[in-house]
Amino acid sequence: MDFQRVLVTGAGGLLGRYVVDELRSHCEVRGLDLLASDSVGQHKVGSVEDFEAVEQACDGQDAVIHIAARPNIWSGTGSEIVTTNVVGTWNVLEAAERAGVRRVVLTSSDSVVGFTVLQGAMIPPSYLPVDAEHPLAPTDPYALSKQLGEHMGKSFARKGNLEVTIIRPVYVLYPEFEGEVRARAQDPEGYVGPAAGGRQPAGGGLMWHYVDPRDLARAYRLALEAKQHRFGAYFISGPNTLAPEPTLARFERLTGQAATVKDPSVYARNPYAPLYDLEAAAQDLGYRPLFDHRAQLTR
Repeated sequence: MDFQRVLVTGAGGLLGRYVVDELRSHCEVRGLDLLASDSVGQHKVGSVEDFEAVEQACDGQDAVIHIAARPNIWSGTGSEIVTTNVVGTWNVLEAAERAGVRRVVLTSSDSVVGFTVLQGAMIPPSYLPVDAEHPLAPTDPYALSKQLGEHMGKSFARKGNLEVTIIRPVYVLYPEFEGEVRARAQDPEGYVGPAAGGRQPAGGGLMWHYVDPRDLARAYRLALEAKQHRFGAYFISGPNTLAPEPTLARFERLTGQAATVKDPSVYARNPYAPLYDLEAAAQDLGYRPLFDHRAQLTR
């Protein structure tokens, strides 16, 4: 790997721990988080809202993976979510540029498309599979904060000092969430979560998307190993959905409109393929999902 010193913000959180584990044998990892971390040798406890803390953490680093955030629409008020996620991303980009960091990997979300969680205010995609050229239409504070972060990343990349990669993961299926996913599969129409002892309902939007955290962690590493580029945005998902019906049929039933499919071969090969294009991540980053949970979690 060209980047020998890598800062991971959010290193003490759920996803951060997986990313640190993935990177540990490839580079020297430094962490920054409100939470302590035993898995990182150099770890600073601090907030990404604190520019001085971020600046100190970025010093001497070759690359930054920015994960620290309020991670969903349930993680605070709209103002809190926007403040943490937007200010945090600005601080990371500004501090990284000042420190001479070469590449920043920003964590966005599939919710920027506008068809994920906020029922009653969701905008169906114009075509499938949704690629990086598809218009963004966020309809909730979390999704909006992620779109603003993407715009900031592109702005910094445009100046020419930073290479910026945007990772847009779908719902991250951690092992502790699997009980809720199974409960939903057993009663698709009647499920109201949490119903199986989980701390939040099963996620993944109307289409029940998911990605294994090990696949997502690998995607971050691949984003560091990919050849030099100025800016790119990539959807990261598992190989299929967990929904009980094929993707196109479910999409058409739930939206009441026929799907415009740019590449019919995607759903011909895999009727349960995600709404999102994974081919760009495969071509540019070398990412292909390894963990398929459909068989074990939809029985």
